[in-house]
Amino acid sequence: MSGQFSTAELRAAIGNLRQGKSPGHDNIHPEFVTHQSETTSAWLCSFFSSCFQRSKLPKTWRRAAVIALLKPGKTAEDPKAYRPISLLCVPFKILERMILSRIEPVVDPQLPREQAGFRRGRSTVDQVTLLTQDIEDSFQAKEKVGVVLLDLTAAYDTVWHRGLHLKLLRTIPDRHMVKFIMEMLSNRSFILRTSDGQRSRLRRLRNGVPQGSVLSPLLFNIYIHDLPETTSRQYGYADDLAIMLRRTTWSAVEQGLNQDMSILAAYLRKWRLQLSTGKTVSAAYHLCNGEAKRELSVSVDNKRLEHQLAPKYLGVRLDRTLSYKRHLEEVRAKVTARVSLIRRLAGTTWGASARTLRISTQALVFSAAEYCAPVWSRSPHVKKVDPIINNALRIITVKLKRRWGGIDGAIYLTERGWGDDGAIYLTEEGVGGIDGAIYLTEEGVGGIDGAIYLTKEEGVGGIDGAIYLTKEGVGGIDGAIYLTKEEGVGGLMEQST
Repeated sequence: MSGQFSTAELRAAIGNLRQGKSPGHDNIHPEFVTHQSETTSAWLCSFFSSCFQRSKLPKTWRRAAVIALLKPGKTAEDPKAYRPISLLCVPFKILERMILSRIEPVVDPQLPREQAGFRRGRSTVDQVTLLTQDIEDSFQAKEKVGVVLLDLTAAYDTVWHRGLHLKLLRTIPDRHMVKFIMEMLSNRSFILRTSDGQRSRLRRLRNGVPQGSVLSPLLFNIYIHDLPETTSRQYGYADDLAIMLRRTTWSAVEQGLNQDMSILAAYLRKWRLQLSTGKTVSAAYHLCNGEAKRELSVSVDNKRLEHQLAPKYLGVRLDRTLSYKRHLEEVRAKVTARVSLIRRLAGTTWGASARTLRISTQALVFSAAEYCAPVWSRSPHVKKVDPIINNALRIITVKLKRRWGGIDGAIYLTERGWGDDGAIYLTEEGVGGIDGAIYLTEEGVGGIDGAIYLTKEEGVGGIDGAIYLTKEGVGGIDGAIYLTKEEGVGGLMEQST
């Protein structure tokens, strides 16, 4: 674990760098390191090994550039309304990844099963599924369920370095590796930059793990890996902690939760982590409608915790009966707004390409619509979201509703038609009409009676004097739509969407 770094380790660390990210204050971009020569790679590997063996780091690597971004819906005058984004030096990020690759196989087996945060093969979906499955099991057993969702104030920023050092020594057998990790955390500083170009003076950091560091999640998991056992079942995803207790009576639920919260509060105080009693909430789960408004009485340090009817755990609203009605209503509102953005990118004769629309929809719409879908997929309220997703699918698959008829029996080809470019061109003008429809009449595009008159006399091809509308264009053979005076409007083709 304390040996020299190899070029294979360096290449793996560089390969995991995310391209296109902002550089630190040294202005070295990830692309610069990715495309470096073999000579530079060999020198960099030797330099990293020297830093590791001597437990020394360049001072510039200890400094972070912090950009303050205003949170949505917050006022600019409130200092707490900003989200800090920390930009670290790219060479330091590479070194962190090399250290992570060495200690993760040793540390991960020692972490509790209840902790899923930033671990391979685990996700937020796992934790929400476990919690909701336990609640549903209690419904089957006709038991009462009490849940407390814990909120830690600035958890990563308040990690006590001396306490972390002690726990690293307990989990990592290599003392030199522990010494180097603590060297990476010590003497850190930052400069705050605002959107208008202003800068703060240099500030020193005495506690906490670096924001934006790939090592920080693992170090935090080590710091809280020895949470005391409780009668309640624990669920953890980094600093998002929850406890759940099943009992036959509400008094037993409240008594057990109060005892467990006292144990956890004492642990957090010992290791200098601060529990936010204002944001820590309790919730009750049961199927008794007569007690729908029942609130749990759970206190920490003589302060009663707020009771919520549908608290949010890892991004999912969990109502009393796990119907997910409120959660899916929020998802519908979010997805509707994002589909509107995608629709603005699309156009009949202009707009983004099909590939751009598909990628944008996957990133903006489906990421929000399908989050934790295994948890709420059986809810009867899924139908609130399905039509919005279908609208997005119509956009990215370049399909359209083609309806036969209308008031005067015309065929309207609206939105996007056939063809690779998402349009069908039947006239010199292309897609016409105010609503994006193609009107084929004796008068041309946008005729008066809206009827279709396409015959030999009008110069439209085909053996029988018909026009053939297929995916291949005008004049195709298979799957044609025959529009002749003899067959009338609609021809042999059935109505389709």
